[in-house]
Amino acid sequence: MRAVFELTINTPLSMGWYDPDVVDTRFYIRPTSVKGVWRWWARAVVGGVLYEAGCVKELESETAKIVAGDLGLGSTGAASAYRILVRVLKAPDIRRLRRRERRGVQRLDLLALSREVEYAEGGRFELVVEARSRVDRDKFTAAASVLALALTLQGLGKGGRKSLGVVDVLNIRDHGPRGGVKELIETARSAVKTQRCGAEPKALPPFPVLAKDFFEVYTVSAGFPDIHNIFLRPYRARLVSGGFAAPDPMDHDAWFFGLPRSQRGTGYVLRDKEARRASAVFAAAHSQRHVYGGFTYFSIFLSGDWPPQLEWVGGGGRAVIKIDEARIRQARNRLLQLIQRWNPNRLWP
Repeated sequence: MRAVFELTINTPLSMGWYDPDVVDTRFYIRPTSVKGVWRWWARAVVGGVLYEAGCVKELESETAKIVAGDLGLGSTGAASAYRILVRVLKAPDIRRLRRRERRGVQRLDLLALSREVEYAEGGRFELVVEARSRVDRDKFTAAASVLALALTLQGLGKGGRKSLGVVDVLNIRDHGPRGGVKELIETARSAVKTQRCGAEPKALPPFPVLAKDFFEVYTVSAGFPDIHNIFLRPYRARLVSGGFAAPDPMDHDAWFFGLPRSQRGTGYVLRDKEARRASAVFAAAHSQRHVYGGFTYFSIFLSGDWPPQLEWVGGGGRAVIKIDEARIRQARNRLLQLIQRWNPNRLWP
C-alpha cells in the first residue's frame, strides 16, 4: 500500500546540510525532514486524543507507543512501517540572495547581512510513502492523513513554522487522503483507540497536542511574506502603527513566537542559561493549487512547556516575565487581536 503526493515548493526552502547557506542539489527535499515533521504532528494528534480522554499520567508513554505502533511511525526502539522516497520530476529554481541584498523575507534578509544565501523555489517532486509490510488500510489512511496535515500547516526545513519551505500538494495518487484540514484531522484522530482514563483536563497539556481548547487552526487573508514577517517585531509594529519604530503590539508576550538565541545579550533570557523554545504558532502560505485548501493557515498550540520565568533585556531596560497559564492565554489573545485585520476564519475545532 502506498500514497503518492506530487509537490512543488511554494515558499523559499532551505533544508541545510554541511553548508547551511547552499542548496543541496542531491536532496532538495530530504526524506528525513519529511519524516521528522510527520512524526511531530503524529505526536500532537495522538496526544490530543489521549489528553481529551483524561489520560494525563500516562500521556508521554502512551503517545509514544501509539505513534510507533498503531500509526507505524517508529521510535528509537521500533522501525518505521513506511519507506519515504522523494523523486525529482523537475528541478526547482535555485535563487541567490547576495550579501546585504534584501528580498523582504525576515530570515533570508537577516542571513544575507553577512553572506550570500541560496534557497529553492518551484520544481516538481513525487513524495512516495510506501508500507514496508502489510499495514491495515485504516492505519495507513490515518498516518497518511497526518502527513497531509503536516504538509498543509507548516513548511519543511529551516523556518518551517514561519511559512518557509511550504510545499503545495498538486495531486494525490493511490491511497493518498482527501479532504480539507478538518477532514484530515478527524481521519487521523479516528485511528487513536483509547478508553477514558478520567475527567477531561482543564489545565494546559505538558506538550503541544491537537486537543479542543488547546489547539486551533485559522485561515487568514494574508499571504507570504506578510505571514512570515509577523514573527518579527518591527513588522508587527508597522502593521499596527504604520512605523517600524512603534511599540510591539505583542509587548512582552512576543516570546509566544518562540525563544531564539539571544542577539548581543538582548532578547528573552533565563537567569542562568540561554532560553530556547520553538514557536507555539505555525504559519503556512499555500497557493490555490494546494489540493488540501489553497489558503494561508495560522495554527496555535497552548501548552505548559514554557520556562516559568524569563527576563527580557533590550533598549536599556529589563523586565521579569512570569509565564503561567493566564499569561499564555493572554499571549494567544493578543495574537488573535493582531491578526484580526487578516479576517481569520476558524477551521478547527
